Amino acid sequence: MNNLTAKSTVSSTLLNVPYQLNMWIGCFILITGNLSTFGNIIVFSSKAFRNRACTVYLLAEAFVVIINFNLVLLTRVLQKGFKISIMNRFDSICKIRYFASMYTDILALTLFMLASLDRLLEAQRSPALRKWSNRTKLAYKVVAGCTIGWFLLTGSRLVLYSTSYGSCEALPGPYAIFDNYYESIVSGICPPIIILIISYLMVRSVRETIQRQAVPAVNGELNNKPKPNLAFLRNTDKQLTMMLLWQTFVAIPAFIPYAALLIYSSITANWSKSAEYVAWENVFAETIRLLSYTFFSTQFYVTLISSQGIRKQVRAVFTGKNSVSVTS
Repeated sequence: MNNLTAKSTVSSTLLNVPYQLNMWIGCFILITGNLSTFGNIIVFSSKAFRNRACTVYLLAEAFVVIINFNLVLLTRVLQKGFKISIMNRFDSICKIRYFASMYTDILALTLFMLASLDRLLEAQRSPALRKWSNRTKLAYKVVAGCTIGWFLLTGSRLVLYSTSYGSCEALPGPYAIFDNYYESIVSGICPPIIILIISYLMVRSVRETIQRQAVPAVNGELNNKPKPNLAFLRNTDKQLTMMLLWQTFVAIPAFIPYAALLIYSSITANWSKSAEYVAWENVFAETIRLLSYTFFSTQFYVTLISSQGIRKQVRAVFTGKNSVSVTS
């Protein structure tokens, strides 16, 4: 944001709001986000979830999110909340932090989407599609591929970010413009759209399965086959629907405003603005940036709220009992 008018014309309270937001809300998200992530690691490392492709993606995502919180968010809280200027003072920290910001965010989102895609494939009627689900060895290879691929696609920040101009930012010119729009599209616009599509397809697949199983056998075709547990399928549908709706609900305020902020910042970078306008701009910008962390910081809590099976598993883990059957 551009400060084109003297700060003395703006209320000191308004100028202090962004620091307070980063200090208090940032610390709250940092603590609850770490608890959420370690909760996911504990649950998905338990006996009931071992040797599943979906778990491989979710565990890998959890470890990436730990880096995101304890490097990216922590440096934001220190600099933007407690006014400890580490990103603007040290060029190496500047490069690593802004690289990690985009890299861990995109990689974690990709792994979450792959876990959702694996569940979607598992619910498909076609054996040709279903055979691609729950392939643990393939999941490890895909995780490795995504880790390397996104490193190559975001690694330019390790070179083209610098503190040379007094603050940690992309080198001015075409790269700065490209980097801003690239991040807004890849980190802001694409994730909620893809999550909505996968959520819709998963819910539809489960409901179609219920409808197929509920249809009485025709011409004795299924007379000798065991009857499906329709109550279990309906319960699965309900829990899956609630979980995805909650995750979508969290994803939209986390990603859409962030994408809009990046685009707005790029468009208005050279506009003439009053000091008061810039001050309010900073308040909204810092609020939106903090909201962008909420998708990952609330995943464990969303799962607990939406899934009775996960709640049972969590109780089993912390009471020392091994639960082997989970309804998600």
